[in-house]
Amino acid sequence: MDPYRPIALSMKQSGFTLIELLVGIALMTLALGFVTLFAMDISDFGSDLNTRLETERELDLTLRTMISEIRSMGPGENGAYPIAIASASAFTFFSDIDGDNSFEQVRYFLDGTTLKKGVTEPTGTEPVQYPPANEVVSEAVHWLVPGPIFTYYPAGLPSETGPLAAPVDVSAIRLLVISGTTDQDASQPPLPSTLSITVTIRNLRGDI
Repeated sequence: MDPYRPIALSMKQSGFTLIELLVGIALMTLALGFVTLFAMDISDFGSDLNTRLETERELDLTLRTMISEIRSMGPGENGAYPIAIASASAFTFFSDIDGDNSFEQVRYFLDGTTLKKGVTEPTGTEPVQYPPANEVVSEAVHWLVPGPIFTYYPAGLPSETGPLAAPVDVSAIRLLVISGTTDQDASQPPLPSTLSITVTIRNLRGDI
């Protein structure tokens, strides 16, 4: 009897064949791929969520600012009516937004998916003017879903009066509903976020 035969059989029984090794490596590679894809999905979702929270914060802060500015609007330094332009995607009015006892011309307008704010200081010479070249424009809210931002109402409850038809008669405006929906990518989570405010224009409750 060959004394080495049992040892050879034992080694053969406890080892792995080449096919078994290849199958094991393939399974490990597949599992590693799934883990990598999962980690990438989690990272992308976290990035998208951070973007959503940032745009929500931008929209919330902008709406809060607009409430204060719109409620205290008044005639321009050149005697212009408090509201200059009123459309679904743009609103221009006069208000002392920096507390210098001088009414600036303030313009909010949708440019693509960005809500922008333009401020024009009045000239100090007579006649007072608001030169368009002097307007300082900044970006207020990003990733807005294109659509109506401003809805205008006359005196009374919005549910009873209904919105003013376009083109809007600025002299009839007494109340605004401002709303916006932010969404970086409609085909990907998280879901869009919508915020809305209702503003009564204090200085336009009666005739000016």
